[in-house]
Amino acid sequence: MKKDRQRILSPAAAMGIILLGAAVILAFFNPLLAAAVAMFYVVLCIAASFFPESGFFLPVISRGNTGKKYVALTFDDGPAEPTTRQILDLLDKHSMKATFFVAGVKSAAHPGIIKEIVSRGHSIGNHSFNHNPFLMLKSRDAIFREIALTQEILMKMEIITKAFRPPVGIVNPKLGELLRGLDMFCVTFSLRAGDAGNRFVKNISGKILSKIKKDDIILLHDVPPQSKDEEKIFLQEIDNLLSGITAEGFSVIPLSRLIGREIFWRQKEQ
Repeated sequence: MKKDRQRILSPAAAMGIILLGAAVILAFFNPLLAAAVAMFYVVLCIAASFFPESGFFLPVISRGNTGKKYVALTFDDGPAEPTTRQILDLLDKHSMKATFFVAGVKSAAHPGIIKEIVSRGHSIGNHSFNHNPFLMLKSRDAIFREIALTQEILMKMEIITKAFRPPVGIVNPKLGELLRGLDMFCVTFSLRAGDAGNRFVKNISGKILSKIKKDDIILLHDVPPQSKDEEKIFLQEIDNLLSGITAEGFSVIPLSRLIGREIFWRQKEQ
């Protein structure tokens, strides 16, 4: 039991015990300093929500551990017509595999695309049901429903995913316990183009390739850009990116291989 408590105690909880305990003691001698210490902890918790790679609240996988020039591709917010299928074609063209972190509501609307993602050898992750960017501000029950409902939808397609990526990569203190209860783990990313969900698609490839490093988990999106002209630009940028990764001497490998953990499996395989 003691060992289990040590495993569950997060850096946030440990620091909270230390800082808030210190604030209580300081309150007897210097109330203003005590308030400053307590406020520092509050600010630290808020800031840590936007830097999940710190692992402050829960264990978070944000990059690989191979030490080699390997990277993994991940696509968020889909599936969507026709963008996801177009990306699948480009991945086939370059003989690369990716992980698609899907929204439950879109998965329910496009089960055929989910099946195609899997049949083409790619992986599926959970990206919440509605992809609410403010999900981590909601109650524990609301967060649980968003994750669990997406799991249920995927299970109806004989898919069990272990990986959860929170919307916009923000975490909170409630998430670790929820994921443990669902036997899941949190995966974020180490490299993105700042495309704001394909609202800004110009030079996606250049932004990624100028910063790419060993073991990067690359964040992209498989939702349609805002116009037909931008759709052409977007697809060309993805094509350029996939070519450019190889030209830079990197290899794209499945996310499961990059992080050393299974992302998903099909129920028939159990």
